[in-house]
Amino acid sequence: MSNPVKIWDLATRVFHVALILLVAGAFITVNLGDEWMSLHGQIGLTLLSLLTFRIFWGFFGGHWSRFSSFSLKPSLVLAYLKDSPASSSSYPGHNPIGSWSALIMILSFLLQALSGLCSDDDVLFSGPLVPFLSEQQVEWATFYHSEIGQPLIISLIAIHVIAVLFYKFILKTDLITPMISGFKQGLHVLVSSNDGWMMRVFALISFGVIFYLTWHFLAA
Repeated sequence: MSNPVKIWDLATRVFHVALILLVAGAFITVNLGDEWMSLHGQIGLTLLSLLTFRIFWGFFGGHWSRFSSFSLKPSLVLAYLKDSPASSSSYPGHNPIGSWSALIMILSFLLQALSGLCSDDDVLFSGPLVPFLSEQQVEWATFYHSEIGQPLIISLIAIHVIAVLFYKFILKTDLITPMISGFKQGLHVLVSSNDGWMMRVFALISFGVIFYLTWHFLAA
């Protein structure tokens, strides 16, 4: 049996947990009443910082967290759909379906956060970018944020959860444990994600800078 291989670095694993908590917090606060909208906006800014960091980490993070490791070619998607689950072990990181899923979710969450910055509910909340936009642009952003973006995010989360459960119980492929531990078993690959202390410090500093700049320029 092959030795476990480090696939997901700590920064990527923390990102997943933080994303779940922040998205949950955003949905809870937006449904609790007007007095919670200030906190909702603060969660949105933190979420924007996190997503911006994930995009940055997609270029400078551990090997399997980089976008360059994603299997996005249509031919790979078709081949995977044809051969799965036999081909699952051929993709130590995201398989072709997982690669597209991760990319779509990152972009959808990012668009939701950005549209929130441009939204105005005419009551208690006005995004920090509203003064720089036309009335029609604000209306479109507000409509997208509440009427399109929210249902889209809920749908993507539901599909993601169903897919993870399908892999675990039907295809007998555990996607949850590796995202917790960082390691995958039964792989025959030589490339392990760089997850040493210097990489972790680099990730922490990078997120800190992104977080500071986001709040410095966008916080009300």
